[in-house]
Amino acid sequence: MDRVFACTGPGGPLGEDAQRSKGFRFMTTSPRERRPPHVPAANDVFPSTQYTLIDRMLQQGDEGRIKAAGHVMSVYLDPLRVYYHGSSFRSLGAGEDLVQGFFADRLSRDGFLAEWLSSSRQLRFWLITAFRHYLFEHIRRAKKHRGQAVAEWESEPESSPAAEIEFHRSVAMGLVRQAMELAAKACADSDLAEHWRVLVRHVVDGRSYDELRIEFGLDEKRFKVMARTAGNKFRAALRDLIRWRGASDEDLDAEILDLMEIIAT
Repeated sequence: MDRVFACTGPGGPLGEDAQRSKGFRFMTTSPRERRPPHVPAANDVFPSTQYTLIDRMLQQGDEGRIKAAGHVMSVYLDPLRVYYHGSSFRSLGAGEDLVQGFFADRLSRDGFLAEWLSSSRQLRFWLITAFRHYLFEHIRRAKKHRGQAVAEWESEPESSPAAEIEFHRSVAMGLVRQAMELAAKACADSDLAEHWRVLVRHVVDGRSYDELRIEFGLDEKRFKVMARTAGNKFRAALRDLIRWRGASDEDLDAEILDLMEIIAT
């Protein structure tokens, strides 16, 4: 794994202050030199990845499709809002209406998520591409009904690289938050809740070894073992959340590295 979980910033685990802080960072380790002997496979810890979760939902007919749509909206609604308000599309109207309209249109289609499942693409790229297509469709419909009189629609909006970066950053932050919640639960379910607290106090709250020795009564060797165990739970959760069809371990490592660099910029 190229990136080892280690985010810093005030306000607790990925609190608002930490999200805004330029000090938010992820520590890098060598994938060969520091990889533990066994990194848990996806199903060792979390039986349902985001990919398999959506796949199973879609196999449950109309009810499952509604659940899958709700899941996707819960994860990607805010990132798409961020993209819209930072892009040149924002002159089209209320962002909330357009994002909701996009989800209502695309997620109601029988094959939309099924096509993503077979696409071998990350869901974040699939959705941002589909959202842009939806916005261009909105522009063409508006031109057809209103003619060329509306000045801001005389030419189609240009691409918005900065807005796309903010979209991907918002996605990355959401995925990290979810992975932290899943890892905390996995630790609690395995009677390793203190391991998680140790990791959070060290890498999120920035407590030194000496401070943690006093707080938890641990020697440095034991502290490192506990932090590594909890870190493995986090990494397994994050890998599961980003997994897509056909993704190799190297693909997942590269995707996580990309997400972490987006957050750090």
